[in-house]
Amino acid sequence: MENNMKKDSLLKSSLWISVSGIISRILAVVYIIPWNIWIGPVAVYAANSMYGKVYNIYNLFLIIATAGIPSAISKEVAAHNALGRFDQSEKLFKKYTIYMTLVGVVCAAVMFFGAKYVAIVLAAGDMRVVTPIKYLSIAMLIIPALGILRGYIQGYAFISYSAFSQVIEQIARVAYMLYATYTIMVLQKGNYVSAVNQSTLASFIGATLAYIFLLWIRVRVRRSVTVEDVKQTATVPDEEVADINFGSMLRSAIPFLLVDTIMTVLQLFDQTTFTWIYQLILHASQHTIDNLYAMFGFQANKIIMVLVSLAISVSASVIPALSAMVSRKVSDDEVQNFMRKIVQFTIFIILPATFGVIAISRQLWTAFVFYNQSILGAKVLIVSCFEAFFYCVFMILENVLQVTHHMKKSMIYLAIAYLLKIVLQLPMTLLLGVYGPVVATTISFIIMGHFAFRLINKQFHIIDKKLAKSLLRILADGLIMLIVVVIANFLLVQVISDATKVGAIIVIAICGIIGIAVYGFLSYKDGSLKILKDIRDTKIY
Repeated sequence: MENNMKKDSLLKSSLWISVSGIISRILAVVYIIPWNIWIGPVAVYAANSMYGKVYNIYNLFLIIATAGIPSAISKEVAAHNALGRFDQSEKLFKKYTIYMTLVGVVCAAVMFFGAKYVAIVLAAGDMRVVTPIKYLSIAMLIIPALGILRGYIQGYAFISYSAFSQVIEQIARVAYMLYATYTIMVLQKGNYVSAVNQSTLASFIGATLAYIFLLWIRVRVRRSVTVEDVKQTATVPDEEVADINFGSMLRSAIPFLLVDTIMTVLQLFDQTTFTWIYQLILHASQHTIDNLYAMFGFQANKIIMVLVSLAISVSASVIPALSAMVSRKVSDDEVQNFMRKIVQFTIFIILPATFGVIAISRQLWTAFVFYNQSILGAKVLIVSCFEAFFYCVFMILENVLQVTHHMKKSMIYLAIAYLLKIVLQLPMTLLLGVYGPVVATTISFIIMGHFAFRLINKQFHIIDKKLAKSLLRILADGLIMLIVVVIANFLLVQVISDATKVGAIIVIAICGIIGIAVYGFLSYKDGSLKILKDIRDTKIY
């Protein structure tokens, strides 16, 4: 490989995806501030509810269109490259691109021509979402190919470039959304429905720019592979060369598809059943339903996606790394050591981030939504943080199960998680109201996450006294940070009004700095910070 195209280490790739994921998620949250202001307090909950429903539907079609292929191709390209079969990686990429582009065209046609029926089935008959569904269908023409290209780049262990393309995509998307919304709501004095319609078109613009960037990166990647790097298929024993066909591709991708889909499917289930429960059983008005659904289904969900992006960054690095280990048939001791690093690193990153959001939940709600209903909104956000944490853990565990040849068990646990959610949805919603759907999801993830981890630990014996002590130190550091930030928050609001967006943002910034400083100091003193150094030199393959 040429020196100017060095592969990313596990730490570097995790950090790149973490940073790009956080930037993307922050942009996806920050744009809400001006977007909500321009929409106005009267229509903001209706607009958020409408936008949230549309994007949940879009995400489902997006996952169907990509069919988990980006994760699958990342895994398979990494496995082929680890054995020097770069020619096989190229064949995989080309075939996957052709097949999935065709799938994207079919999904786009279904979304455009069947928008009305999609709204009936997936949005409880809310006809406001028909037009934005048609706008989003255009993005389906390019996003499947974009996902394939990202998986290909990640499989070569150039994860930083794939991560940077996400930032490009999000910046372009947010820029167009804000431009369109300002033009419609402020300059033209239009209505929120038109603003939402134009905002959905932004996905196509962002995806197009990201795709152009990654095409340029692919050219550089291909040039970085020298003749000496390539181990031709002809020199590899026949039993080691896998057939490249659509059937095997789908068999490899379906498990990833089901894991990637779970949150989207559950959100679609929430937006449909929550509406039905409140309409048919509680006889609530559409205004009340919009307000409550917007709280947990869009606003809180947008904020906790920053936490989810952290899990995605770890997972995206774990899949090719574990796949390469399995392909090389390394010893169980090496895998065990790697697993322990991943467990510690995951908790080290996700736990304090969760506690941090909880500590400043009310100010976050004021900053990104409005001060009115900030008490209820903050409570919804806190409950959603627990949902996000256990979802992150469950998602990573499911990916680990699949890579370590526990595909059947992984699918069983996933199916039971769905079943638990379905059983708990009605009683939890009737008992807890707006918190009900979130609590039902959280319980499902906790129970099945426990079984998934127990199976992994049974095989690799991950938990020992040393790891247990390390995790307890991380928990203690996180709790101390939480207490310190809560106290600092209480003192700050005595002198700075958090009833305004500016005041809330100031409190968030100060509390954020305090939280990072406290957690960083504590983890340095007790040695928890060493996990960054421990995995710094871990290579993808």
